[in-house]
Amino acid sequence: MDTPDRPITSRGAMSTPGSELRRLRSLVADLDAVVWEADAASCRFTFVSEGSREILGYAPQDWLADPTFWADHVHPDDRSVAVREFMRAATDGAARDSEYRFIAQDGEVVWVRDIGHVILDDQGKPLLVRGLMIDISARHALEEQHRDAETRYRALVERLPAIVYIEAFDDESPDPGRLLYVSPKLEEILGFEPADWLDDPVAWRRQFHPDDESSTREAYIHALDDDEPFTADYRMFHRDGRIVWIRDDSVLVRDERGTPLFWQGVMYDITAHRDATERAESSEARYRALVEQLPAIVYTEPIGDDSMDVSYIGPRSRDLLGIDPAEWMADPDVWLRTIHPDDRERVRELNAVADRDARPFLAEYRMISRDGRTVWFHDEAALVRDEHGHPLHWQGVMIDITEQKRADDLERDLQIERETAQRLREVDEMKNTFLQAVSHDLRTPLAAILGLAITMGNAEVSISADEVTEMSSRIASNARKLDRLVTDLLDLDRLSRGIIEPVLRPTDVGHLVASIVAESDLLGDRTVEVDTVPVIIPVDAAKLERIVENLLANSAKHTPPDARVWVRIEGEDGGAVLTVEDDGPGVPPDLRAEIFEAFRRGPSSSEHSPGVGVGLSLVARFAELHAGRAWVEDRPGGGASFKVFLGDASAPVG
Repeated sequence: MDTPDRPITSRGAMSTPGSELRRLRSLVADLDAVVWEADAASCRFTFVSEGSREILGYAPQDWLADPTFWADHVHPDDRSVAVREFMRAATDGAARDSEYRFIAQDGEVVWVRDIGHVILDDQGKPLLVRGLMIDISARHALEEQHRDAETRYRALVERLPAIVYIEAFDDESPDPGRLLYVSPKLEEILGFEPADWLDDPVAWRRQFHPDDESSTREAYIHALDDDEPFTADYRMFHRDGRIVWIRDDSVLVRDERGTPLFWQGVMYDITAHRDATERAESSEARYRALVEQLPAIVYTEPIGDDSMDVSYIGPRSRDLLGIDPAEWMADPDVWLRTIHPDDRERVRELNAVADRDARPFLAEYRMISRDGRTVWFHDEAALVRDEHGHPLHWQGVMIDITEQKRADDLERDLQIERETAQRLREVDEMKNTFLQAVSHDLRTPLAAILGLAITMGNAEVSISADEVTEMSSRIASNARKLDRLVTDLLDLDRLSRGIIEPVLRPTDVGHLVASIVAESDLLGDRTVEVDTVPVIIPVDAAKLERIVENLLANSAKHTPPDARVWVRIEGEDGGAVLTVEDDGPGVPPDLRAEIFEAFRRGPSSSEHSPGVGVGLSLVARFAELHAGRAWVEDRPGGGASFKVFLGDASAPVG
């Protein structure tokens, strides 16, 4: 740096050139900046202060020794602009004030503000360029933080699902002022560009629905007068003409002295919410109309209320029971008092169980209306819960089912009459069938006995001794048929009156059954196979004989003469099983239960008597006397398999 050509003076004193130079150098050294000087023609630095060492880490000699030192250490991204501005100042004599980044000795980037001016020679040409480099890194960091914060805030504001705005405050006007800022969401919600509203102070007010202007202005004035946030719902016209519902929330921002500065607010599109609210209100109105017009009493009851109070009761209580809803809600006990005395305790218990177990309430009961009528109700209530499953209240409905009950009673009476008539018809049919069968079964052996007896008693008929023996045998056989038929009928009557008790004695049922089959003539010439094992259980031998005979007679009656018959006795836990099988036509599945009823008959061969329908009924009843049962199933290979389980009837029950 050049020394002054003449002494520097201060007001009221004169200093020597040496002392002034020392003071100047001390002043430069104390500056928290880099003072520099460069030749305008060569752009070579001729002086750099010690501030370079403190701020940038370089000694002044580093700058003076290398003509390109300064340019080489300017940040590459800023170099071209900084060098161009320096050259322009050195060439044109223009003042210089620029900011750029400089690479310090430790590699850190330092932001500097470089202020320079040009010293001209006597001809007015640039001679020297002198300047001051100030470290502004802290300021730049703060500005960067501000820019980042502003960027984030702007991004947040512009991504909000609402129109964010700043509105000027005008204390001379009671109306909203012009907009200072409006976010881009304006276009999405109302179809306008932000510039449309910012350039025209009243553009946004023109979009107000005329029916809402007055109420919105009143809300604005109220917020100002009471120093409260402004909140209002109003309609605005979209650019395409649609109506958009807006919720506007804003606050008046003040400075530290409380002076109003501007309004800052957000405008939400609540059209969908308003539509949903209107639909809900409409739905509620329709629901209420439906509830109040139903031919039933709708009610709401709080939970955990022993008094059976209600929080809502439909107006139909007045029509159905003569009780006004207000009276019902004021008197918690009116419901129980109105229930028919014969149903009251039962309904009270059902209600208590529903409350205790938190399960639906369901009951049918009678109530006595104020005019004395009996009204039947079907009462259903469910526990309403919130989204977390916590119980809120009972919601129920009492449906008038009086007419239905009358119809049900009438239908029940008619059904009883139909069933009675059907039983009478069945009894009549069974009577006719029974009479036909008994007539046939009685007349056939009686006719045979009578014919044989007349023949044997006719003196004019010559009969040999062998013929007499055969006729006597046939008379005896037919007499036994009559005896079995009469005995079956008498036993069936005694069984129906419950006056037959079995006489149980330990018996080898295998031996007994084998003997009965061997002595029987019921099967005629059919092939019979007997397979029995010794099984000793308490039985009534006479009743067991009747069981076997009736099963054999049944096989003989419903199988052709060449059919085969199998008889078995097998031991089984707790008793024995008697099986009589044949390879005849079998028993259809739909008749297997009916054929064990009295006077029910299975299909018969056309060449055999239809029978009375008593034998299998006695088999089943005698089996029950032996703690057993009788049933029929298909025989493997074809035919029927009748089975009788004989239990130990002498064993104690339970």
